[in-house]
Order: sequence, then C-alpha cells, then structure tokens
Amino acid sequence: MRHISHFQSSFGSRVVVALMGLGLVGFVVFHMLGNLQVFEGPEALNSYAATLRDMPILLWAARIGLLGVVIVHITLAIRLALRNRRARPVAYAVREYRRASLASRTMALTGSVLVLFIVFHLLHLTAGIADPSVHNRLDAAGRLDVYGKVVHAFQNPLYVALYLVGQLALGVHLSHAVSGSLQTLGIEHAAFNRLFKRAGLAVGLFVVLGNLAIIFAIFFGIVGA
Repeated sequence: MRHISHFQSSFGSRVVVALMGLGLVGFVVFHMLGNLQVFEGPEALNSYAATLRDMPILLWAARIGLLGVVIVHITLAIRLALRNRRARPVAYAVREYRRASLASRTMALTGSVLVLFIVFHLLHLTAGIADPSVHNRLDAAGRLDVYGKVVHAFQNPLYVALYLVGQLALGVHLSHAVSGSLQTLGIEHAAFNRLFKRAGLAVGLFVVLGNLAIIFAIFFGIVGA
C-alpha cells in the first residue's frame, strides 16, 4: 500500500505540475501578444494597460492566482526532483542522454533562472522599484505611460542584456514544457511524439521571437518615444 500511495502521490503531483505548466504557457503567450502592441504606438499600449487597470478586482485576482500557480508549480517540481533523487541515491556511473533533449535535461536550471528573472521583471516594469525614474509618468491622456516606460527600459544595454538571458531561459524551458506536459497527461503516442516536440519548440520560438522583436526594435531605435 505504501508503494501504491507513493506512486499515486508522485503521479498526481506530475499531473498538477503539467496542468499548471500548460496554464503558465498560455499566460506567457497572452502576455507577449499584449506587449506586441508597442509596435502600434503609445496610444494602443497605454490604452490596453489602462483597460486592464480599469478592472482592478479581476486584475488582482489574476495576479494573485498566477502567483499561486507559480509557487505551487515550483514547489511540486522541486518535491518531485528531490523524491526522484532519493529514490535513486546512487548516481549512475554513466549517464545516458541519447533520448533526452537539452531542454529536458536543463529544466531545473532554466526554471531557476526564470524564477530570478520573474522577480526582477516584477521589480522592474511592474513595481518600478528597480528603475523608479519613469514608473509613475503619465501620457497626454493622463494614463500611466507604459509605452514610455518600456521604451526607456530597453534603451539601456544592461536591461537588454538581462532580458536576453531571461528570454534564453524561457525559450529552452518552454520548448520542453509543452511536449513534456502533454506526455505527462497521457497524450502520448509514437505517431504524435515528434509533433509534440515540434509544437513545444514552435511555442518557445514564437514567444521568444515576439519578445526579442520588442527589445531589439526599441534598442535599435525602430520603436521610440
């Protein structure tokens, strides 16, 4: 019975991690698409941000819910990793990586980098603590100038470098998160496994290239104040 409950607990945790991972993937895609409005100019992006702020209950519910999902996702992932390590206390003399991708082998590393990046991102563009110089600046319509804040941020080479590291970790993490989560949920078949891996890579590239387009367009002066 102990072995059965152990298996059920491990399996249940993996399913929860997979579901939450897919939910976070959806948020990351939505977040990137919203930010792409920077290419439409300050009116579009500031209006979008103001619309979100005009629904404070929903906005804070989403923020708190997202934070809770992230915390539970990280906690369960760490617990699963530690449980797997305890179940195999003696390391393999030779590790076999022929079937494991680079993304799958570095999930813990990229996940750790992402946690640090998310904290920095919240302190930077959300809370304005990392750079308070333009945090509360308003546009001509009296709205918070999110467009100006983003442009100001990515004109700074230091912030560009930090965000590039974050995007690298995000892309690698996403490329395995999609396919790995689908396989954990039992959506696995020899005919579809290659498709799932390609889907994971496609989602990762889609998100990262969208974010990089914003960063580089501002840094090289294509988009500006």
